[in-house]
Amino acid sequence: MDIIVIFFQYFYSILLENSFFILIGFLLAGVIQILLPKHLLEKLIGKSTIGGIFKGILIGLPLPICSCGIVPAAIALKEKGIKDSVAASFLVSTSGFSVSSIFTSYSFLGLPLTLMRPVVAAFSGATAGVLVHLFGDDNQEGSTKTDLNEISMNNHCNSCNQNHSMSSRHCGYHKTTRNDKFREVLNYSFREMFPDVSTSLLIGLVFAALMGTLMNVIMPWGVMKTFAGDPVISLFVLLLVSIPLYVCPTVSIPIALGFVFMGFTPGSILIFIYAGPATNIAALSMVINKFGKKFFGIYITSILVVSLLMGYIVNLFSNFFMGIIVIRNLSLYNSVIPFSIRLISVVILICLMVYGIYRTKIVKLSQQSAFDYKHE
Repeated sequence: MDIIVIFFQYFYSILLENSFFILIGFLLAGVIQILLPKHLLEKLIGKSTIGGIFKGILIGLPLPICSCGIVPAAIALKEKGIKDSVAASFLVSTSGFSVSSIFTSYSFLGLPLTLMRPVVAAFSGATAGVLVHLFGDDNQEGSTKTDLNEISMNNHCNSCNQNHSMSSRHCGYHKTTRNDKFREVLNYSFREMFPDVSTSLLIGLVFAALMGTLMNVIMPWGVMKTFAGDPVISLFVLLLVSIPLYVCPTVSIPIALGFVFMGFTPGSILIFIYAGPATNIAALSMVINKFGKKFFGIYITSILVVSLLMGYIVNLFSNFFMGIIVIRNLSLYNSVIPFSIRLISVVILICLMVYGIYRTKIVKLSQQSAFDYKHE
């Protein structure tokens, strides 16, 4: 019974801390799909693959969205025709870092480790992008896809037999109000995209809560502490701890401080605060569902290998990093999102997941059953 209570506590805390950012991520995906013209996106990213990879990093790093929220945005980029290599750099660089966590990180862990976090994110993103380009299924066909909005405009311009460019507004068709555009964004985000990943998202959230529960019950904290000061083993210990845990970039900071008090090395702390958010299970389930196994393998390998390498480098200067870790202002940990907003986001997310699963699973199953019955 205690395990069940702990499970639901973990599940609730995961939803409470992440629902708002997940919803924002899907909303961002709708904005990319509906409001960002394909030609402008191509101009922003550029035609060079390597240049696009680094631009994907520069665009992704400042976004204050957790890894679970950034996956829908990456999916929208893919559907817009952006190469998988660029989507990989964008996704990996954003997943383990959020600008909203900078002040909390500085307060708890000091400036050096705070600065190392985006460095690890950038290197991981660059590595993932290059590897996807070299060994993955870089999306070459996507660049030939036509924007749905452009299709509808072309159809209209042809049907009204007028010789005018798509930018012309003489017939009134192209005059869409802000409310119309906002409805299109919401429709794409939560009626078209969300149902496709709702099952994967729910499975990931449940599995993350289950892993957190098991770690709480069976984690050998005493054994872990014996390896805390080892410059190499400590890296792998906290890496193994970070992967099953579902923590956003901000929430990972005070947890990491607990590991500091246990005597863990600064390199292992860096791995925990980057790899933990970047490898949360709910996000991983959506990545493998929408991008495929090869992309997923490169994605996870880039995060793990680069974080281990950077963690080892940080441990070479252990005294410098550990000497600066002090608690300056505990109040900075307080969430910038009010509790009421987070709670409303939880309710909305649960409703959307129920709707998505109903639409993609139950309705399709009933339709298939009716079809089979009809043809018996």
